[in-house]
Amino acid sequence: MSETRIVVGYDGSRDARRALRWAFREAARTRAEVDLVYVWRWPEYMPAASMVPGVPVWPDMAAEKDLETMLAAAVDEESAEFPGVEASRVIAHGTPASVLRELSAGADLLVIGGRSHGVFEGFWLGSVAGALAAHAACTVVVVREPDDPAGRPVVLGLDESEHADRAAGFAFEQAAAGQAPLLVVRAWMPPPDPLIGSPNVDPEEIATAELAAVREQTAAWRRKFPDVEVRHEAIIGHPYRVIAEAAADARMVVLGARGRGGFAGLRLGSISRYVLHHVPATVAVVR
Repeated sequence: MSETRIVVGYDGSRDARRALRWAFREAARTRAEVDLVYVWRWPEYMPAASMVPGVPVWPDMAAEKDLETMLAAAVDEESAEFPGVEASRVIAHGTPASVLRELSAGADLLVIGGRSHGVFEGFWLGSVAGALAAHAACTVVVVREPDDPAGRPVVLGLDESEHADRAAGFAFEQAAAGQAPLLVVRAWMPPPDPLIGSPNVDPEEIATAELAAVREQTAAWRRKFPDVEVRHEAIIGHPYRVIAEAAADARMVVLGARGRGGFAGLRLGSISRYVLHHVPATVAVVR
C-alpha cells in the first residue's frame, strides 16, 4: 500500500475528468493511491403542511447505484491508461467544501476540476475553490489544463515565507515531469510614498537584490533538477497583477500557502481566488 494519497473531487464533468486524468498521471509518477470522491447533498423534503405525512425520499438506492456505476467507469477508463495506479471510489454526503476539506487531512494532494456541473454548479471558481485553497490540510491542485500544453511554462510565485521552499520543490518537480520550462517570479512593491522609509529608494538596486535573493532560494532545486530550464524575474507590482500577467500562457501556476515578503500583508485566500478567476491554467496551492 502506498503512503502517498491523492483525493480527487469528481462530478462527471469534462473538467472533473481532466482532474482525474491529472491525478492518475501524477499517481503513476509518484506511486500514489487515488481516492475518487463524489460529494452530494440530497434535497431536504418538507411537506406543505406539518400535519401531512411526508413521503420518504432518502436514501435513494437507485441514485447511489448510478453514481457507483459512473465512478467505476471513470476509474476503469483511467486504469486502462495507467494500469499500475491503485484507486478507490467514495460517495460522500454533505457539502463539497466541508467533505473535501475533511478528507484533505489524510491526503498529500487534493485535486479538483476548474469547472463543474450538477451539485458543484458554479462552485469551483467561487466559494468551494476558494475555501479549499485557503483551508485544505494539504496541497490543492485546481486543474484547467490547456488543450496544447507543449512549450507552456510552469510559473512559480516565490516569496520568503515558510512554505516557499516546498512550493519551489513542487514547481520544479512538475516542470521536470512535463518537460516544461520554469518561470520563477518575485513580486515586490516599492514604498508608496517617498516619506515612508528611505527617500532614496533605487528601484533598480532593489530589483537586483530581489533577483539575487530568488536565485539563491532556488539554487538547491536547480542543482537537483539540472535539466529544467529556469528563468527568474523580480517584478515591481501588486502580486495579483504580476502573477496573472506572468501566467497568462502558463500550463500551471504554483503558489505557497501563505505569503510574506513579495506577498506581504496578503492572505492566501485573496491571491488564490484572484488567480483562480483570472488565470486559465492549472493552479497549485502548496502546503
